Amino acid sequence: MKKIILTLLIVLGVSCMLFGKDSGNWKKYESLKKDDYSINEKYWKKYKGISKELANEIPAERLYEVVDNYVAWIIGNSYDTEMDKKLQKLPLAIKYAYLVYTYECEINNGGFDQFYFNSIGYEVFELQKGLEFFGLIKNKMLLDKSLELLKQKIDIKNYYELSSKQELPTEDFEEEFNELNSQFYDYPEKIEEIINEYLNKHRGDLITV
Repeated sequence: MKKIILTLLIVLGVSCMLFGKDSGNWKKYESLKKDDYSINEKYWKKYKGISKELANEIPAERLYEVVDNYVAWIIGNSYDTEMDKKLQKLPLAIKYAYLVYTYECEINNGGFDQFYFNSIGYEVFELQKGLEFFGLIKNKMLLDKSLELLKQKIDIKNYYELSSKQELPTEDFEEEFNELNSQFYDYPEKIEEIINEYLNKHRGDLITV
């Protein structure tokens, strides 16, 4: 009888440890100091990902931002094939939200020329899927047009190699890219609002730990 009681106590103790495990939540996310580039490295190093608690507690208007923050930590300084391998391991909603966030930042900072010049341009085909995934059809049309322009000068089968070498002929389409930039800056779709709304409805898809 004593052995049975002792065994039960041990099992209960282990269960309490498991269910009481600190897996990270919104309060802790906000309390840990963020470092450069808004990547909350201290939080991600400690908790390793997005817990169920964090996914459920992030304010709806901050989901897009936090997901980008998490993936930026995952990717770190990797790019091209190494970056792609890390992205492919992530849930679709997380991967696509990050790609759209980065696309939005790149176009706002330097237009389509900067998007293709920087490493995120390597993911153009995944980004096309991401824009469609969130129903951002007008932005996908802009991206599609930019890619069609490049196809006039390159064999699309060589895209990844040219992107890695930063040899995509974007300078040949300065005027056309500027027109696409202007259309983007008009914000035909409320990107942040649309993605936050999607993520808010699918919070379970954000859990990675």
